[in-house]
Amino acid sequence: MSTILRNIFQKRSMNNASSSRNHLAPRPLRRCRSASPAPPKAPLLTTEQQNLIKKSWQRVSKAHIGKSIYQKMTSKSPDSKSLFLVDYSTISRHERYFIDLIQTAVENLTDMEKALQPWLEMIGKGHSGFAIKSKDWDSFGEAIVTAVAEWILPGKQHRETIRAWMLLSSFISDRLGAASQRPLDTSNHICTPRIQLLTLIST
Repeated sequence: MSTILRNIFQKRSMNNASSSRNHLAPRPLRRCRSASPAPPKAPLLTTEQQNLIKKSWQRVSKAHIGKSIYQKMTSKSPDSKSLFLVDYSTISRHERYFIDLIQTAVENLTDMEKALQPWLEMIGKGHSGFAIKSKDWDSFGEAIVTAVAEWILPGKQHRETIRAWMLLSSFISDRLGAASQRPLDTSNHICTPRIQLLTLIST
């Protein structure tokens, strides 16, 4: 019996020693799949398109472009006229807003998502109480293109310039329209669209 017990204890001792060695032995590292970094987002406009917009904007008459945008917008969407009938100065005031907004956009073409979108969202939210329809914002974007096109010189770059302005105007009108569907922070009563735009221009 003692021999049998001795053999059992010896086997247990050997097993324990083997288990201890296995426990202490370094284990191979398990390769974990790490999340691949997101590729950098391509800019909305190429460098060439940005240059085309800047060059064509320099030729635009700033004394007339605001009125032209308003006329083309209300011609495309006649119902939008009612949005400007608050007082006699509303139309001329918004014509100046249009110019300031486009000028600011042209100055921030290299990174519109970061530099321009937050402000467009702020301005759009400032219009949330005016029941502006999505088709009105679309008409505004189209009016920008058709108004600017009157000053774009003919030639081989005409089509490329128009396309660049279409991309820019769509960016502007889409962001404004989407933001106008979200309520404005009512805790800030002085944050009017005009103040928002002036803040954007001064930065």
